[in-house]
Amino acid sequence: MRAAVYAHGFSDAWIERYEQSNFRQSDPIPRRVMRHGALLTWADARKAGANTPENEAYFKAMDEEGLVHGFGLPLFGPRSRDAYAGFDFGRPVDEISNESLGVVRSVPQAAHQRVCILLEAMCEAPALSERETLVLQWIARGKSLGSIAAILDLSRDTVKTYSKRIYTKLECSDRVGATVAALKLGLVTV
Repeated sequence: MRAAVYAHGFSDAWIERYEQSNFRQSDPIPRRVMRHGALLTWADARKAGANTPENEAYFKAMDEEGLVHGFGLPLFGPRSRDAYAGFDFGRPVDEISNESLGVVRSVPQAAHQRVCILLEAMCEAPALSERETLVLQWIARGKSLGSIAAILDLSRDTVKTYSKRIYTKLECSDRVGATVAALKLGLVTV
């Protein structure tokens, strides 16, 4: 699991410490929040499983930093691009208005969805010719090579050649793989 740490409002010393992977890995809260699947206070996360000595050292460091009233939110994204967000208002969660909690729940989820979209856009789609794109669109709609040939007024062999080029460019070996890849890359819609 990869980690990217974005923090605001925490002390510089805490952020510097948390960015150290050996310290961050002793934090069981993100895994417990993700397993829980909903908002979970850090206090409840502490009790949500057996703690190793490393976990206990982590919790002690949190206490020393004054991080006792926070909570975690699971952020779910497409293709298992899930994330965790932690917040601490410096007071218990039950003292925070429902309106504020609603914003804190929705804004990070929306931001995470946007990040996922941007990451997907970074995946470069192979360049297909106009004719290859047409053939791919009909493949994705379930048409046979013979049907595609008739629709596009081409020979079956020509459509077969285009389909082989498409499979090579999409790094797949059949029409199902081509359709899945094309949908994932946004090359076609069905």
